[in-house]
Amino acid sequence: MAIRDLMNGERQHAAFAEAQKLADSGAYHDYTDIEYVLRFDFGLSDVSTLLDSQLMHRDLNRRCADAREKLELLGV
Repeated sequence: MAIRDLMNGERQHAAFAEAQKLADSGAYHDYTDIEYVLRFDFGLSDVSTLLDSQLMHRDLNRRCADAREKLELLGV
């Protein structure tokens, strides 16, 4: 089942879990890049509302930075 088809609470949880996976990939600079992907590739037009929390933003930004740093150390 697609994230966009879930109910509100489940939808927010699933969107944040997917955002964390994207952040951990090292392919994104910060949460704004991830929101873009979730909005246009996953069809979540309300992603800004789903991820509208300073804690979520900080967590995603930290995960993005950590993942990029790991990739740099590995020389990928």
